[in-house]
Amino acid sequence: MNKNKKIAIALIVVTVVLTLFGFFTLPDNVIIQFNTSGNVTKTGKIPALAIPFLITTVSSILSMNMEEGDERIKKYILGAVLGVLLSLIMIGINL
Repeated sequence: MNKNKKIAIALIVVTVVLTLFGFFTLPDNVIIQFNTSGNVTKTGKIPALAIPFLITTVSSILSMNMEEGDERIKKYILGAVLGVLLSLIMIGINL
């Protein structure tokens, strides 16, 4: 197993843990956006957790299916990391 596959699997594990943590700790309606006047946009917990989960999972799976040395692997790993960061930001704002 090469280094990129290990990173992708680790990112999937992290996003699963964050999604489960968010599911059990976040309120039913979570804040997903602030505007300049201070108003917030809320959405349901399930869609708010599903979007970063899907971004990370799809990007990680795509990076695992690339051949070693393919330049697109870095882009997919970056997408997976951004999905994890979205989860962390959302959980941080709503706790």
